[in-house]
Amino acid sequence: MSSRKDKKPAAGNKKGEEDQRENILQAVVLTDSYQTRFRPLTLEHPRCLLPLANLPLIEYTLEFLSLAGVEEVFIFASTHSEKIEQYIRNSKWNLESSPFKKCQIVMSPSSMSVGDAMRELDVKGMITTDFLLVNGDFVSNLPLEGVLEAHRKRRTQNKNAIMTMILRESGFEHRSKARGESGAFVIDEATQRCIHYEEMRSHDETAINVPIELFKTNPQLRIRTDLIDCHIDICSPDVPALFTENFDYQHIRRHFLHGILTDHELYGKTIHTHVVKDFYAARVRSLQTYDAVSRDIMARWTYPLVPDSNLGDGQNYTLFRGNIYKEEDVLLERSCKVTRNSILGRDTSIGEGSIIGNSVIGDNCKIGSNVVLDRAYIWDGVEIGNGCKIQNSIVANNVVMGNDCIVEAGSIVSFGVKVTTGTTLKRFSRISSFNNKKDLEDTETGAYSGSEYEPSESESEGEEASAAKDGLVYSNVKFSGSMSSISTLPDEESDFESDSENGHTRIQHTRSNSAASEDADDAWHKEAYNSLFAQITEGIPSEVIALEFNSLRMTANASWFQARKALVAALISRIEKIAAAEGMNNQKATNQVLLRWKELISRSLHELSDKVEILVIVQRECTSRKSGESLLLNFVQNLYDPLDLIEEEVVNKWWADPRSVENEKMIAVRLPTQAFVNWLAEAESEESEEESEEEEESDDDE
Repeated sequence: MSSRKDKKPAAGNKKGEEDQRENILQAVVLTDSYQTRFRPLTLEHPRCLLPLANLPLIEYTLEFLSLAGVEEVFIFASTHSEKIEQYIRNSKWNLESSPFKKCQIVMSPSSMSVGDAMRELDVKGMITTDFLLVNGDFVSNLPLEGVLEAHRKRRTQNKNAIMTMILRESGFEHRSKARGESGAFVIDEATQRCIHYEEMRSHDETAINVPIELFKTNPQLRIRTDLIDCHIDICSPDVPALFTENFDYQHIRRHFLHGILTDHELYGKTIHTHVVKDFYAARVRSLQTYDAVSRDIMARWTYPLVPDSNLGDGQNYTLFRGNIYKEEDVLLERSCKVTRNSILGRDTSIGEGSIIGNSVIGDNCKIGSNVVLDRAYIWDGVEIGNGCKIQNSIVANNVVMGNDCIVEAGSIVSFGVKVTTGTTLKRFSRISSFNNKKDLEDTETGAYSGSEYEPSESESEGEEASAAKDGLVYSNVKFSGSMSSISTLPDEESDFESDSENGHTRIQHTRSNSAASEDADDAWHKEAYNSLFAQITEGIPSEVIALEFNSLRMTANASWFQARKALVAALISRIEKIAAAEGMNNQKATNQVLLRWKELISRSLHELSDKVEILVIVQRECTSRKSGESLLLNFVQNLYDPLDLIEEEVVNKWWADPRSVENEKMIAVRLPTQAFVNWLAEAESEESEEESEEEEESDDDE
């Protein structure tokens, strides 16, 4: 596909033309990730055209580039290159009104890596100035003016400063950070130059090797693994040329970055970083990040890249309360419920009694009656029968699902599959009708018109391991690279081991696993608490809150203890807010809140031990509250009566539990509750005496 707006340069000073050319910002968009994490979907469809919040992925990338002032775009297409070319030809980016002066497709079906793409661009001489290298699954509202200015200034001072990597600061367990792999960036804090890089792909890897001399020549080094690497780089034309010189370079980080930094004396090139603390930036590089970025879009973190900006051709979404987005001609039966953070596409209908929450439904879908969609991604033209339940799964275009089907979390139903009535697809199922795979259809039951996808022999073990960790549902696997940010000043929690034979220092973070786990727990608790408190404050129905909360818990593989902890914190905050706003005492406010949300509490209690545990959680939460003693007493009393959610046995077991007296604060906060516990014991004793007397009278009558 050639340029639409190429014009011959006007006659004039040649140097002026060259200067003008240098100021043109080019971009290279890689449409292929050269991975298999979206299979079987990408067996039939380009990854960059998969829908994200009902808009093809590449649209977010091109919108970002247009906002950044890019003038020339080269879209490098490998897999399914014909479909990508056809899409771009028919899109707004190929019109005269396009913000790009050039939008050119570079078709290279034989390219198997980023290295191949860079070498081909170098051979064809397409790159003439500094350019943005970005993937076609990038979503961001980041302004680039400051980053570009800093990069160009460095280039003016030093032509060997060939690349600036844009990295986003985050916690170690941020939901939009891919779990399958992470990198350790060794950065000179004074110059923001990247001195060393290592990719940590092993699940058990908790250390990196850093050359000793780096610490001698760079006194302000900082080792960071708390960064989201979206693989967006500002590159000079030297970068493709260096790929050409080194045919073993395939990966932009693992090979190119590591190689250039390791062989600095040979090449003399420097690579810098720009760490972003504000704005949004993420890549949809896995099913896990597909889910995370979808949720971020619905929550409007990506503004203006949100559904009601109507970025797609012919779109006309309207935003409603609770981040619900509706297209035109959506038909909702009166008794169906659509809860917060949901998108409903054009000409979609939803039947009676159905509940839709945290889900995206595409255009022309027919959802039957009594269907439950919980964090489900339903693409265009899907028909779902009555009574179906779909959780944390992707259902691709034109799937037809019979009545009473269940799709368990983490599953993918690929294009055009037909699922028979009453079928249950187990967790992590991947069903495809693509005809180039071994047919594994259950011929006896005929459960679906397709087969279970099996990874091919060409898919590496590392890729399979990454895919397992990066699924739609969290897999409880030990993380790699668990340190978030380490300076060169050692502390009592870090071990530095020097290996004089190979000239490397091995940095081992001894608290890595627990620290990462604590960070993850804290992040999940904060997200869960904020969500629950907002929904309780808004008065969302209990069954809807329970549906969304359980989905949030299962996605993060959070324990029921964590769930109860978040619920208790939200309820106590609500009690305090009502007491302060309406001038109520704690007793009345507690009674009002707990009666209103009795069903929500009940859904979190399954066994006697759960009831004991929630009392311990309430007690701990009250130790940090202003009127903790009063709150605890009223909370326990209300759970006992009138809610009838706990019994005397539960109260007694809690009171005797070692956790309830684990420190001075726990002992102090429960003192006023002693009278209630004593009263229960006396009432139980009196009841036992009465029963004994009745038995004696009965014996006498006989």
